Amino acid sequence: MKKSIFILFMLFSLSGIVNATPLKLDYSVNDIGGGLYNYDFSLVLDNNDSSWSSGQGWRWFIFGDAPSGETTPLTNFTMDSGDLPVGPWTSLNSTSGGHNGPTFSDVLDYWIPLSIGETLSWSGTSTANLFQGELLFSTLAGTLNGAIAANFEVATRVSPVPVPAAAWLFGSALLGFFGFSRRKVNA
Repeated sequence: MKKSIFILFMLFSLSGIVNATPLKLDYSVNDIGGGLYNYDFSLVLDNNDSSWSSGQGWRWFIFGDAPSGETTPLTNFTMDSGDLPVGPWTSLNSTSGGHNGPTFSDVLDYWIPLSIGETLSWSGTSTANLFQGELLFSTLAGTLNGAIAANFEVATRVSPVPVPAAAWLFGSALLGFFGFSRRKVNA
């Protein structure tokens, strides 16, 4: 009995490491003050499972997904309407039922990537600061030409790209510090 539980535990643990979809979702989070966090998302067709072939696509995309009976951990997510359309998706909705979270969907159109590496990007704000392992995504139903649906896959939190002005300020401070300390030694 203990051995069976251990094997199930190991399989469950590994399921979060190995993606069962050719899609990958990366996100970065920045604290913008006032209890708000800015999120930048990149959905990439990386074909990590070698299941994608030309002509396949996805109709629905849910990020900040939560299973039935739970609410999305990506609370109060909003985005600027200027960030749309994202792929074929022209609106942000919310799903409920078996999947719960901010959702891009279109009744007629699919996102049909043309090549591996194709990326969709968007951003928005939330009152939640989600860490690695806390943000799930799904493609629900509506796949085209044999595309594999993502079902509660774990998104990857990445470090935000440094702002060039902040990098310049940091570099200037270092130069000033070394210049000041050198001058003090020579005096």
